[in-house]
Amino acid sequence: MRFSTTRSVGGFALRMSQAVALAAAATVPAVNAQEPVVEEIVVTATKRETTMKDTPAAIAAVSGDAIRESQAFSLESFTRLDPSIQVNNRGVGDNQIIVRGISSSGKPTVGLYFDEAVITGLGLDGGSDNQPNIQLHDMERVEVLKGPQGTLFGAGSMSGTVRFITNKPDLSRSSFGFSGSAASVKDGNELYQGEFMANVPLIQDKLGARAVVWGDSGGGYIDQTSSAGYAENVNDHSIWGGRLILASQVTDALKVTATGLYQESEADGSQYFEFGQPDYQNISPTLEPFEDETRLFSLVADYTTGFGVFTATTSYMDRELYFSRDSTPTARFFGVPFDLAYHQGQEISNWSSEVRFASTFDGPLQFVAGAFYAELEADSQNAALLVFDDSGVATCRFHNDCVANGFASTDINSALVETNIDQLALFSEVEYKFSEKWTGTLGVRYYDADIFEGKIETQELARPPQAEPRVLLAETVSEDEISYNFALSYAATDDTTFYARIASGFRPGGVNDWRSAAARGVSVPAKYDSDTLWNYELGVKSYMFDRALYTELSVYRIDWSDQQISLQDPNAIFAYIGNAGKSFVNGVELQINAQPTDTLTLSIGATYTDSRLSEDMPVPPIPPPTEQDPNPTQPPYGFEGDRIPYSPKWAFAGSAQYEIPFSSDVTGYASTNFNYRSVSYTAFNRSFGATNYQELDNYFLMGVRFGVRYGAWDTSVFVENVTDEVPDLGLRVTGDGYRVYTARPMTAGVRVSTRF
Repeated sequence: MRFSTTRSVGGFALRMSQAVALAAAATVPAVNAQEPVVEEIVVTATKRETTMKDTPAAIAAVSGDAIRESQAFSLESFTRLDPSIQVNNRGVGDNQIIVRGISSSGKPTVGLYFDEAVITGLGLDGGSDNQPNIQLHDMERVEVLKGPQGTLFGAGSMSGTVRFITNKPDLSRSSFGFSGSAASVKDGNELYQGEFMANVPLIQDKLGARAVVWGDSGGGYIDQTSSAGYAENVNDHSIWGGRLILASQVTDALKVTATGLYQESEADGSQYFEFGQPDYQNISPTLEPFEDETRLFSLVADYTTGFGVFTATTSYMDRELYFSRDSTPTARFFGVPFDLAYHQGQEISNWSSEVRFASTFDGPLQFVAGAFYAELEADSQNAALLVFDDSGVATCRFHNDCVANGFASTDINSALVETNIDQLALFSEVEYKFSEKWTGTLGVRYYDADIFEGKIETQELARPPQAEPRVLLAETVSEDEISYNFALSYAATDDTTFYARIASGFRPGGVNDWRSAAARGVSVPAKYDSDTLWNYELGVKSYMFDRALYTELSVYRIDWSDQQISLQDPNAIFAYIGNAGKSFVNGVELQINAQPTDTLTLSIGATYTDSRLSEDMPVPPIPPPTEQDPNPTQPPYGFEGDRIPYSPKWAFAGSAQYEIPFSSDVTGYASTNFNYRSVSYTAFNRSFGATNYQELDNYFLMGVRFGVRYGAWDTSVFVENVTDEVPDLGLRVTGDGYRVYTARPMTAGVRVSTRF
């Protein structure tokens, strides 16, 4: 009896083929058994298909099987499978992604791609990246490209790129899949998750469709004492969505793939608890719902010739968000005797297109070259609304709504904000094989962008109802930058490759609301510029022990200049973005994946990240003299040697699975996954703005699973957060307090799945 199994460990698909009946396994001579191996993963980090071992850059790849088996469908839970990236998570639809310790306010530092579509967030809300949380169902793999990826993936990829690669339609045969789970959350509500997948050839070998739908519901564990009273488990969430991919092999050379995706996410109430309060206890007097709706459409055409592949892509993403956050502490600070709710609504659209050619020449020269164009539009409206009764809910959402319904006095401060970014980029990366062992890579990308930022005030702070809106900001800045990538690799053996890489990255600048500040006698810079970094890296990738073990080791140094940081005026009323200071990051990354036996698979990854200021930051503006302090002074925002915020020094993640074959049809298994993050901090030091400096404690999270596979069916029981940790997964430090976003308490459940 001949069979094949595919399993996932730490992002690697492990494929073994055996010529033995399991029931008679003990009678087969050992010499006839094929040793298990770690299969090579093909990635597209260079926009050409290469193996991980032969790609001269640090890459982590997590397979779709690993994601499905670990139920790591959200961006935050996915990071528990790999230590390469950190996520400062602030609820269902708000993530700040951090790669290699590069973290600051301003625009995102990590690029985010869904297949060929750019879905990177913009960071409209207080320095948060607002990276979308599209659920990771029916994925082929996720690639984490570490270090600057500016030459092939653009300005938003200053410190790295994360790519979600979906399973595409199989044009030759039908297949279906289902999984569902039900779980109990300690002191919380039940959690239900499910997905259904169907792959159907519509015209054999010519046209096919692959559809997947998913849904999550429940799981609340935050209790809130608000003006409306006490309520348990207010952060129940609902996430449902679907994706349809159509693929057509139009001719032997031309393939066209079209994708449509829709997802809705909602959280009923507060998703955090306040620092200093008991775990999971929220005391915000106003209610804090969250809504997120995402649509994504893309079209990809690949034309294959004997000398290369021509690719044309176009995609459009539209995302609408609404959320309410309590701002009553700020109201109390200014002597306002009512509760205060801060509402924000955002609509972000991103249309992007790319054309490129990737060669498949017979000779030593290969290259990728292309052009990229994108138009991003983001409209945001916000309002600070008084809550006069004990309902915990404002009578209207935004200024126009309040005025139209006779509640103008509810709005004490509101505005409309618009951001438009039009960008064009030309890129090329050339690879030349000098000999059988030595290969060099040279990449360059030219980027040009026009960035418009506007702001219309609809209600001035703490003034009588405003009759007419006022334009406070309407500025356009233009930027152009060049990114570089140099790499040299040495294939010592068929199984071992050494490489050296030098690469640059940047992110665009922008405009500050300087007119509003000037109207109140405060001077802030009219704009902030791009910040840039250079990454210097050495690495080795190797298979060992007859390919039963694969390792990747990289060491790197990053020099970061003119970093974008959040600053404040002397009276801490106006926040703005400025360029200040220099930083460095020294790091080491290690990944080991092993298949010691047919039944045991292991994976462990670890990162060391020492990210610090390499010089003192500027001294903030000196506050005006007072009677109590006639000669005020200020220390710098940060001192040489201070740690970069939100960057833990140590992180590791691992998994293990052991299988027990009971018969030819029945296999039992036990698996675990675990991850650790060390201490990090919310600010550079305690000297300036001590209230904004807090420690994020280290944490260790672990999950276990026990199951049985019978034919095409898989039934398991699982426990997540086994030790019932309360980790600081995300923090929001504002004038309204220090708010902690944490993981779900210990969760135990049953999961059933099948593929056929």
